[in-house]
Amino acid sequence: MPSILITGVSSGIGRASARRFQEAGWLVIGTARAPEKESGLPLGIELETLDLAERGSATALGAKVLAGYGCPDVLLNNAGMLTFGALEAISPADLQHLYQVNVFGQLELIQALLPAMRVRGSGVIANVTSLGGTMVFPFFAPYNSTKWAMEALSEGLWHELKAFGIRVKAIEPGFVETAIWDKALPEKDSELSGPPAYRPYLLRMLDYETSIKKRSSPEKTAEEVYAAVTDDSDRLRYPVAAYAGLLIKVRRWLGAQRMMRFLHGRWLD
Repeated sequence: MPSILITGVSSGIGRASARRFQEAGWLVIGTARAPEKESGLPLGIELETLDLAERGSATALGAKVLAGYGCPDVLLNNAGMLTFGALEAISPADLQHLYQVNVFGQLELIQALLPAMRVRGSGVIANVTSLGGTMVFPFFAPYNSTKWAMEALSEGLWHELKAFGIRVKAIEPGFVETAIWDKALPEKDSELSGPPAYRPYLLRMLDYETSIKKRSSPEKTAEEVYAAVTDDSDRLRYPVAAYAGLLIKVRRWLGAQRMMRFLHGRWLD
C-alpha cells in the first residue's frame, strides 16, 4: 500500500486530498495543529500534530512518521497561511511568522524525510505553491513572496534529487473555494489595516476577490493534485484549479512587464 503524508488536512485542499488518496487505497497520514479537535475525516486516516509556526515541530513529526509508519512514498506540503495588505504595513515579526509557516517549516519537514527517501531511492515531494508563486497580485506580496520562495526551492530540489530517484512537484492552485480566504481577508472597511492612503485600493482588491464566483471546489482540485502526484514523469510545475493555467499562459504570452501593467490597470488605476 503506497503512503502519503499530507500537511494541513483540517480543511480545503488538504482535507479533500486526504479523502481522494484514501479512496484510491493509500495509507494517508494527515497533520493538524490540534488533531484531537478534528472531525469529519474518514476513518483510517492517521492524524498527527504539526504546527509549522513552531521551529522543531516539523523535525519531530518527521521522526515520528519514520518510526511509526516508515518513510512515506509522498510528502504533500499543503499547509500554509495567507496575508493581505500593503507592504508598508506589515511588521518584520509578522513577515517572519509568515515565512516560518509557508517556507521554513515546510523545508524543515522536507529535510527530515529526505535522507530516508534518498536511501530508498524513490519518493515524491509535492509542494503546494500558488498561482501567486508565478506572478504578484496587489496587496498579496508578502504571501506571494513565500510562494515564489517555494517555487525556487522546488526547482532547486528537482535538480538535486533527480539522481536519487526522487521526483519533485510544484502544484500551483489558482482560485479555490477554501476557508483560507475567510481567515485572511477583512470582512469590512473598518478591519483594513495600514495607512489610510491605501484604503481605496485595498477595497478595490477586496471587491475583486469577492466577485470571483467560479472557483474550483476543493474536491475538483484534489483530483488534479492526485493526478500531479501520481504522474511518474519528471515534470515540475502543475497549474491546477480555476484560472491558474489560463493566467500563467497569458503572462507567458504578454511578458512579465505587460502583465504587471494589466494587473495594475485592472485594480489600481
